[in-house]
Amino acid sequence: MTRLFLTLVLTPILFVLPTLVAAQTKPSVQIGLSNETVGITSSFDGTEIVVFGSIENGEKERLKNGKYDLVISLEGPNDISTVRRKENKFGIWVNGLSEQFSDVPSSYTMAATRPVKEISSAENLKILEVGLDHLNLVPLGNDLSAEQVKLFRDSLVRLKINKGLYLVDIGGIEFLTPTLFKATLAVPANVPIGRHLAHAYLFDEGKFVASQFTELEVRKKGFEQQAYELAHNHGLIYGILAVLIAMATGWLASVIFKKD
Repeated sequence: MTRLFLTLVLTPILFVLPTLVAAQTKPSVQIGLSNETVGITSSFDGTEIVVFGSIENGEKERLKNGKYDLVISLEGPNDISTVRRKENKFGIWVNGLSEQFSDVPSSYTMAATRPVKEISSAENLKILEVGLDHLNLVPLGNDLSAEQVKLFRDSLVRLKINKGLYLVDIGGIEFLTPTLFKATLAVPANVPIGRHLAHAYLFDEGKFVASQFTELEVRKKGFEQQAYELAHNHGLIYGILAVLIAMATGWLASVIFKKD
């Protein structure tokens, strides 16, 4: 009876224990930010955020030889973006075809141990949305061909790059020890307000192993924040004050520059 009881109790444990041990020893990644909030003032001209992290439960020999790959990204709030193509008609440049995309990161900064196409397969990168070529920018129009949509998508990414909102730093991750690392991500002067997500992706010989994310809040500060909240939460009052200020400024200018 005792032997039967022990068999019934121990057998499930023996089957489950290897799975639990494997789950605990599976490599993972942890990250934290040097600042969790960025304040925007009238003199703000951009800043940098340092992402610190560590690889947990990695194989010692692989860690020592730098066999693991990392991609770290900072992604701004998603919005809808419209791309228009200019056409020359009778010597005048006018708007031609256009395409709207949803789920467009308003900003995207990425650092990686090496080019992402060398880190993992295009299929994995597309699923994870890692890298500018693999962001899932959803076209809203149905009238354009796949080739035209791709041209508009490439134009959208190029415009974001030209505005300094999309940045890629290959080799921008520094390992302080075999397990500890840091990456410095640029926050441009025209960074959008809102919640930004910092992601870390861990790869091992092309295979996605683990990920972790944390949040960064970008918000206006001081008078800019008060004006922003007033405009968004009390639009009528904001409009009245704006008109009154404009009238007062005009009257004051007329007094100062009044001719005798």
